[in-house]
Amino acid sequence: MLSLQVKQQYIHDLVDWIEANLTDDLNIESITAKSGYSRWHMQRMFKEITGQTLASYTRKRRLTIAAMALRLTRLSLIDIAVRFGFENQQNFTRVFKSHFMITPGVFRRIPELHFRGFHGRISTEHGSGVAQLITRDELHLCGEVAEWECAFGEFVPQQANIVAEHARRFVNFAGQHSSRGWLGFQYGPGQSGAEQQQISLYQALESHHQDKLTNHAVGWTAPAGLYATIQWQGTPEQINPFIAEMYYNHLPELGVARREGKDLLRLEMQQSSSEWLTGMFSIPVTRVD
Repeated sequence: MLSLQVKQQYIHDLVDWIEANLTDDLNIESITAKSGYSRWHMQRMFKEITGQTLASYTRKRRLTIAAMALRLTRLSLIDIAVRFGFENQQNFTRVFKSHFMITPGVFRRIPELHFRGFHGRISTEHGSGVAQLITRDELHLCGEVAEWECAFGEFVPQQANIVAEHARRFVNFAGQHSSRGWLGFQYGPGQSGAEQQQISLYQALESHHQDKLTNHAVGWTAPAGLYATIQWQGTPEQINPFIAEMYYNHLPELGVARREGKDLLRLEMQQSSSEWLTGMFSIPVTRVD
């Protein structure tokens, strides 16, 4: 009989593979072939460890990532439908509306990003902290902006090192001038291709430190309002995976929608280094019914 630890590691590895293949021809048969176990045994173990059926998990994860593709790319509905394993646009629209209570077209057009129906990646490890809602005053920052594009789906696996290098350079600089520094993230459709998404990274100090910055620095004010916040610490390479965890796991539990603005990571410089970061994430949100 397999121990609980062995089962958890097995499911963790299987989920890694599922997450990497959500846009492929993914079905119970292909997952069974990958698992090395019988279909019955594999599905029973998955339900035992996760509390979810394998079919339900893969369907909800595909719908969640498809919803993000609607917001972060210019891919057509039919392209997104095919990419995530739906037979046609009509079938995609029907299943999407049944799950999210809204059509894909409307979901793409509404100003706020709603999380109702989002389904996060399963983790068999100890979770991170609990997100909280706070009301915050205006925050005046000044810093430099780095922007680039990547193919949708590459932000976590392929772009983590790029963000990490920016973070390392920023910490080495900001730690000499301030007790706090700020990394601000924004995401949206790219311009170089339909499946491209744009990433904007704002590296800033509070505005009274403007004299420490270069002539390329620009001012920006984070408006007062409601924010979802969570304490965080980790390596620079773990920033991108944690942002994904925020969007897919923490925000759906709060009953909020993301409003316009930057996702801010406030770094505590006295507790941070180029290899270990300590701070707090804040994401601008609004309550929804």
